[in-house]
This record gives sequence, structure tokens and C-alpha cells, in this order.
Amino acid sequence: MKIIILDTETTGTLEEDRICQLSYLVVNEQGDIEEVYDDLCLPPLPLKVESMAVHHIVPEDLEGKPSCIDTKAYQHLLELNTPDNLMIIQNAVFDIDMLAKEGFEFNMKLIDTFRVMRAKYPLDGGLGLQHKRYQWKLYQKEQEIIDKLGVEVKAHDALGDVIVLKNLYDYIRNDFENEMMIELCKKPILLEYMPFGKHKEKRIEDLALSERNNLEYMMRTFDLDIDMKYTLDYYLTATRGQVPVVMGFGKYKGKTPLEVLELDRGYLEWMRDKAENISEDLKEAIVQVLK
Repeated sequence: MKIIILDTETTGTLEEDRICQLSYLVVNEQGDIEEVYDDLCLPPLPLKVESMAVHHIVPEDLEGKPSCIDTKAYQHLLELNTPDNLMIIQNAVFDIDMLAKEGFEFNMKLIDTFRVMRAKYPLDGGLGLQHKRYQWKLYQKEQEIIDKLGVEVKAHDALGDVIVLKNLYDYIRNDFENEMMIELCKKPILLEYMPFGKHKEKRIEDLALSERNNLEYMMRTFDLDIDMKYTLDYYLTATRGQVPVVMGFGKYKGKTPLEVLELDRGYLEWMRDKAENISEDLKEAIVQVLK
């Protein structure tokens, strides 16, 4: 089995954006680096200033470069793209989607280090690559790799991030076997703690009782990833019926539909027939009291 530790830099982060740098290490099962690939490529649209400010790749760096699919890195990645091999990516959805725009159909096993950390180290600080680089002192091993490879690394470019990711993966692998992490990343992960926002690090099961309206609002309006959608749906379903259904907004916020019925039946009828973006629990409760 070959282990491919990969990162890309792109013109931006939107659906339209494309790869401008493709970098990866090919590592054996013992953790030894066998190959390094690092290619700049000319995307079919301009670099955005916001992205240049992060990765410091400028248009002049890309002049005369091949398209992504014509780089040595991409061509060899096609050869490595078999079910026997393993890909390591931090926040895999982004990079896999970017590769798909170049016609790459992903066939490898996958470990998304971001998802593994969120599931297994939920209360251990930020999950960003650079945060962990300093928190876990991964930077102490970087120069040895750079010297061994004989490469020049710039801060936050794809190759620099790949080296950080290699050390991050080695760190996590001290705690968890590859097979466990691969299985974890195959399906939605049930998270225990809220990973962001004002309720960060609070138990999501408790929030499903105390902040139910807020979680339902998140489900309806936020662009949540697969794990958050699965987790919120799981806990909201599991706790259904354990707390009274109340209005989450408007002039009767905090009141139950039955309490509102005694004050303003027309308001409930309006909510039943015309209000948008309300939870199924609330809509069902309104329908019941109006009967």
C-alpha cells in the first residue's frame, strides 16, 4: 500500500475555482517518504486576491505552466489512484472536489484528518492544520524532512502544508490505527460536542434540549457538512418530545402554540399556512392545537 499525503492551492474557494498548485508525498507503510511531487499549474481563471494573500502564489508564478491535468503530479496521481492505496487529506471534501473538476475520479481509501480530529480530539483546541502544528510542536520535525527532500518550502503553500500534514498524520497514527480511521471516514460521524459557535465544546445532546430552536434553525439555514447534519438530526430526533415546543422567533417567542392560541389564533393560522423556515416540530404542534 502506498500512502499519498496531499494538498492543493486554488484560485479561490467557490464552486468556480480551480487548482493552481498540486503537491503530495508518497509514503510507505513504515512512514518513509519515497516520492515528492509539487507542481504549479495554470488554471482556466485568474487567481483571486484573497487566495493570493493566503498562499502567496501570484499570476507571474503561473506564466508558462501547464494545466493541472498536464502536470507530472496529476499524471502520477492517476497511476496511484487504486483501491489498494490510501489518501491522507486535511478537510478532504474541498480537495477532492477540486480534483474532480480536473476529471479525477477518487478510488483510494481515505483518511480525512480534520474529521478524525473532530471526532477523537473534540476538546483539544482548534483543528486547523497550523493550529495543530504549533500546539503539538509538529514544526520541530519539519526541517529534517525539508533537508531530506532537498526542497524549498514557502509558508502556507501546498508543499509546506503537505509536510505539516505528514507530521500531523504521524502524530495521530500513534493513537489510532489506519483501519479505524478509514472506517470512521466512510460514513457520517456522530459528534459529541459542538465544534463551533457560542456553544462550542458543549454536549450536543444537552443543546438539543436547552437550545432546540437554535439547532433546528441551524439545520434549516446553515450549510452544514455531512457530520454536523447527521449529528443534529440524530440528537433532535432522539430528544423529540422531551421538551415543550415553543415559538423560536417573533412576538410570541418562548410561548407554546397552546399559549399563543389563547391570545392570537390568527397568528397561528398564518404560521401554519404561510410562514417559511419553521421546524417540523413547531409546524406539527401548531396544526395539532388548531384542530
